[in-house]
Amino acid sequence: MMRSWQGIFPLTVPVMMGYLPLGAVFGVLWANAGLCWYWAPLMSVLVYAGALQYLAVGMLAAGTGWLDLAVASLLVNFRHIFYGLSLYHLLTGRGLGRAYFIFGITDETYSLLSASGQVQDRQQALRVVFLNQSYWVLGTLAGVLLAKGLPPGLQGLDFALTALFTVLAVEQIRAKRDWGAALIGLMAALVAGWFFPHYFLLAASLMLVVVLLAWPLPGKGEVAHDHD
Repeated sequence: MMRSWQGIFPLTVPVMMGYLPLGAVFGVLWANAGLCWYWAPLMSVLVYAGALQYLAVGMLAAGTGWLDLAVASLLVNFRHIFYGLSLYHLLTGRGLGRAYFIFGITDETYSLLSASGQVQDRQQALRVVFLNQSYWVLGTLAGVLLAKGLPPGLQGLDFALTALFTVLAVEQIRAKRDWGAALIGLMAALVAGWFFPHYFLLAASLMLVVVLLAWPLPGKGEVAHDHD
């Protein structure tokens, strides 16, 4: 059953509950910035980068150059390098499916694939990625189309992102019971936020890599020992 769309859909419901309003907020911000409306859903199809899309609204409205946009994209999405490494087991095969899987990994999709334990092969993973992006695109389209009819000063929708990350973090901890990883992540976030607030994601990601290389988690050591 898990190989069917009906079996995959329930896993993606928490992401759907966050992506529909978040995509809508992006669409509203895009429309309110005076940008051409149809570029918003097109951006969600071709770029699909969540936080970067929010950042791009202000940069594009201000006439920021493509080079600055490219640098900002690299810094904001640098963490995806590490996502790909940890999901390598789902990258079997070649062709468009593999390329789309790499393209479609977001924070929430990564959390879902790494925590659920129910997605075991490439076909299931591709369906998760496709459904999650569909929610984001639909939300974006709804946002740009309904932007003019919304009351001014509408607040609270953007909290969906915080709520979504909280739910996914709790599910990760409950599923993995890996308190060492949770502690390392918390410490990296605190140090990066305190000393490198303007480069938070890049600094936190690099610190996580350094700490994990210097201090492997117990599970890694046990696996290596078993192979010996």
